[in-house]
Parts: sequence; C-alpha cells; structure tokens
Amino acid sequence: MIPRGKLDIPFSDIFAGIRYCFSGYFFPKDDQHSAVKAGNQLITLSVRTGLDLTLSALNFPPGTEILVSDINIPDMFNIIAAHQLRAIPISLNKYTLGIDAEQIAAAITPATKAILIAHLFGGITELNQIVEIAKENQLILIEDCAQAFQGTSRDVSYYGHPESGVLMFSFGMIKTNTAITGAILQLNDPDLYARVAALNESLPKQQIKPYFKKLFKAMLISLLSSRTGYTLFYKIVMARGKDFDQVLSSFTRGFPGNDPLKKIRYRPCGPNQRLLERRLKTFKIADVLLRKKLFTDIMSALPADIQIGHLNQKSTNWVIPIQCQHPEEMIRHLRANGYDATSKASSLIRLPSLAATVEKTDELSLARLVYLPMDISMSLPERIQLGALIKEKLP
Repeated sequence: MIPRGKLDIPFSDIFAGIRYCFSGYFFPKDDQHSAVKAGNQLITLSVRTGLDLTLSALNFPPGTEILVSDINIPDMFNIIAAHQLRAIPISLNKYTLGIDAEQIAAAITPATKAILIAHLFGGITELNQIVEIAKENQLILIEDCAQAFQGTSRDVSYYGHPESGVLMFSFGMIKTNTAITGAILQLNDPDLYARVAALNESLPKQQIKPYFKKLFKAMLISLLSSRTGYTLFYKIVMARGKDFDQVLSSFTRGFPGNDPLKKIRYRPCGPNQRLLERRLKTFKIADVLLRKKLFTDIMSALPADIQIGHLNQKSTNWVIPIQCQHPEEMIRHLRANGYDATSKASSLIRLPSLAATVEKTDELSLARLVYLPMDISMSLPERIQLGALIKEKLP
C-alpha cells in the first residue's frame, strides 16, 4: 500500500537530533543555540506558542475581535478565546484557497484589531488587497504559515508578505522540513518583537526527555512508512478492529489533551533548536517542486471542480485534497487498490459563522474531503492509475 504521507526528514537528521539530546543532557552549557540569526525572528515551541505570545504582548482588551480564516486547528481558536478575544470567521474559496478582500472589509467593526490569515493545505493566500485594508484600518496582519513553508528566501520562495506584522512558520512532526517540534516567529515591528521576545525568554525551557521521545517516535514512523512496513502495519491494525486513522493520529498529534496552553508555554530545548538550525541549512526547494509535480500528474485527467486549491498559483501542495460526494466509498475503493486515502488527515475544524448565512458553492468546506497519498516516490504509472481510480467513482 502506498502510504498517505511520510515525515519530511531523513534518518540522518533524526539520528543527529538524538545525538544532540545526549550532548545536551551531558553537556548542557555547550548546548546554547539559536537557529535563527535575523534580528526580528525568534524560535518558539510551536506556532500555537507564537500566537499565544503575540496576543499576550498585544494585550488587547477583552472582547476585541480578530478576523480569522474560518478553517484552522481547534487550538488556534481556543488560544484566541483564552485571551478573552472574539474570533470572527471569514470563509475561504475552495479553488483559490484565498479570502475575498471585500469580505474582510465588510467584517471590520470598531472592535476589530487584527487579521489572522491561515495559508491552508500549502496554498498561499493573495494578500496585497488585505494588507491595504489592514493599513487603512490600523489592524495588525498575522500570517499562519504552518502549512506553507517553502524556504527562507523571498527570492525563490514565499516567506510572508513584507508588510505583514507577524509571520509564523511551523516545523512540527508532519510539517514541511520538520524538526519534530519548533516554530519560527517573525515580528516586523521592533517594539512588538522586543515584548514577545521578553515573554518567550520568561517561559521555562522544555526538558530534553520529551523531545527525545518524539525523535524516537519519528524514527518509528519513518520505519513504518516503507510500503511493505506500512501495508503490514495497516493489516495488523485492521485485524485488531482498531480505527486506522485514530491510530495514526495518535502518533503525530503535537499537543494532545484538552488544555493545550499548559503544554505550549515552554521554550524549545537546545537539541530542538540545533536540529531546526540543521534543517533550515539543508532545506531544498526542489522537494516542494516535486510535490507540485505529483499534484499535476494525479489531477491531469480529473475535473477541476473536485480539485481543492487548483487555482492557487503559489501552492506548495502540502497535502492533496479532493472533494467528492461519497468520501468513505472513495476511500474504500482507493485502499482496496493500494492507495491509502483518508478523510481524517488533519485536525482542522471550521469555525461556524456568528450570523446565519447561506454557504456559497465555492466556499471551502471540510465536508466530503478526501486526502490523497502524498508520496513523491510514486511512479508516473502509479500517479496516472490513482487519477483513473478516482475518476471511476465520480458521478
């Protein structure tokens, strides 16, 4: 069976991380590293941590409104609520993965102080008009680039809009160029940067042991990601009557539990920072281009209306979702033919609108989504076959 995805990290870097853990444990004074050199960037444990720190530094009064992409992981909305702020959802277009600037402008009230844009599925939202709206209304624009990393150079990749106030990049377990945990936060206002950096420094440093355990888990996941190992693992899980999606998600969830704030309010340990520095130095944009080629090959014979994000010209294709009428039937069909598709590849939720609205036909909805295998090692015949199998189940 072709796996639904593989961790974006070679064994050599996992072993390097394990070596850093031993070095950090026995020689802690030699383990003071900073993975970023720019004066307006800092390392945080996660994007969740970065948002929590940013909102703490901004210190908005209770009831302040933040306009948000209506789809994100629950923790991002929970963090906003924990600061006694109101998240006002703005829908995304399922073909462009962007937000209509007119929707943003119409949603602004005297209580609005910020805009949080999530670049979902690796798609890059066009921000020029939104930036102008933010400037006109004195709003801070925050970019959640957790799913959209493609390098740190604006010359060859997207590294945030130059006029955004805050950029957040994740290097968690299943992210592009993973360091298993960790994030980079860039703050373009010097005063805000100083306040956030001070808050970050006040957090306790995470112990090495939890990071070591995650590295070991990453090694196990990577071992199981070979086609033979993955097929055997799938058969064992199914034979025991377990939910395969739940088993996999238990391996990769970054901060399980009902109170994420307790788990995110740490700084990353030294070994985590060292591995992140190593990963940033060795990142290759070519890997992202291979994902784009995979998307093109699979989708070449499929109708455009099922292709999520196909009009997004800057997409990094972090995942490959399609929308179909009967997702469970499609998943069974693909798995029976050796392709592990799923409808549960992420923990994303859609924040319901506060006002009664009629859903537009081009709005992105999580209903009826199927995530196709993201395996760039697929041969061209396998890619064409996957497209043909999907077409068989379309009306």
